[in-house]
Amino acid sequence: MRAPDRVVILNDISTVRGGASYLVTTLARSLRARGLAVTFIAGDDGNPDLAGAGIEVVPLGGRALIHSPGASMLRGLYNGAVRRQVADWIARNDTPGTVYHLHNWSNILTPAVLDALAPVADRCAIHAHDFFLACPNGAFLDYPRAAVCQRRPLSPACLATQCDKRSYSHKLWRSARQALLWNRLAPFLLRARFVLINEAMRPWIERAIRPAHALAIGNPVAPFADAVPAPERNRRIVQIGQVQRLKGVFELAEAGRRLGLAIDFIGTGDSLEELRRLYPEHAWHGWMSREAIGRFLHGARAAVVATQSPEPFCLAAFECVATGLPLVVSDSILSARQLAAAGAAMTFRAGDAGALAATLDRILRDDALVARLARAAREKGPGLAPGLSDWVAAHDRLYRGLLAESPRPAGRWRATGRPLPLPEEALE
Repeated sequence: MRAPDRVVILNDISTVRGGASYLVTTLARSLRARGLAVTFIAGDDGNPDLAGAGIEVVPLGGRALIHSPGASMLRGLYNGAVRRQVADWIARNDTPGTVYHLHNWSNILTPAVLDALAPVADRCAIHAHDFFLACPNGAFLDYPRAAVCQRRPLSPACLATQCDKRSYSHKLWRSARQALLWNRLAPFLLRARFVLINEAMRPWIERAIRPAHALAIGNPVAPFADAVPAPERNRRIVQIGQVQRLKGVFELAEAGRRLGLAIDFIGTGDSLEELRRLYPEHAWHGWMSREAIGRFLHGARAAVVATQSPEPFCLAAFECVATGLPLVVSDSILSARQLAAAGAAMTFRAGDAGALAATLDRILRDDALVARLARAAREKGPGLAPGLSDWVAAHDRLYRGLLAESPRPAGRWRATGRPLPLPEEALE
């Protein structure tokens, strides 16, 4: 199978602000290092570091919805400027050997990017880093009740439920966007390749859409540092990742308070200031480099992943285990069983601060238990997910397969089906 002439990566942002953006930028760099021509179409102002790595960066100059609420209602449904800019780039640069890989779209690119990609749908991969392809709030989580949602997306039961973390009006806005998204996805369901980061995502995605071609490529995992030598001698309990309600940080902070334990929170997020105000006794370290995290973990006893939703993968959980650190993980994340079966993790009931406190109490009191978990983490952690080279190779096979199976030359195919009407303002 032939290698692509060029890989075009499309993502809302081009800087690292979380697990997904880290993976997207890492993929771009890794593909370029293998000698492939790479273009990164970014919804934001672009990242000069990517350009410095030999990647063509095409910044669209958009802003995330949270930063422009006054203009976001229509533009957040359908960003007409994105459609025009991306369609123009494709018209000027596409070749029969170019493949397109769409990653996160919900903050800047919007469903409009799909209209731009429709003529090249046969050569598109669409990555599901989360559940926004299926669920209006992207998480299958009933936020007000802190409960995993089992409703079918956009069913009467779904539409009648206020599950949004902001308001019911926002839920209805997101539902309108979801209907628009599914309409725009129609050409891709038969022709594109959908990439899941965990095979366990499939039944959740298929509550809403049924792609003809979907495969799982697990996220790459690398340890933060050399294995923690003896976590049972340490006392720190660490949380790594975005500080937001979805991640169960309020339950973790409360569990720490009940135990008289200061939790070390590494990361930033929209709940950080509220948590600091409500739980000033904990340690708030903000963003850290991977090297700094690695050094910090050498003084840790265990890491906690308290996510409330059925999170598809949770990169930080695997990275901590690969670093030889015991894990306490909520039973809602889709990889919880895998991590527990490896003997490296203890689970607790998601959203239950009392259950989390009880599990942490065991971790704090039982050195032998921590030593067993750490031994399993050291022995099995590095093999629970692919390494970087295997992950990049899987994408290379994906792209070659797209070209081998694409029956149409560039520009021949156009979206069929009747598109939903849009207000003119949304196209500006």
